[in-house]
Amino acid sequence: MMDEELTQLEQRVHQLLAAYRQARSEQRRAEAERDRLLEANNELRERIERIVARIRALELEQSDG
Repeated sequence: MMDEELTQLEQRVHQLLAAYRQARSEQRRAEAERDRLLEANNELRERIERIVARIRALELEQSDG
């Protein structure tokens, strides 16, 4: 009886460890995706800021012209 319970407990521990490793792996992938998206967002923000600056400069030229 004790051997069977110990075997079941060992199996459960292995299952939990596998689930933990899977969760950590998924977390690392999610963090990498988050970092990639943040980088893309920052790049887009910078592009938009440059476009807005050019538009403002053109507006100033037209109003001064």
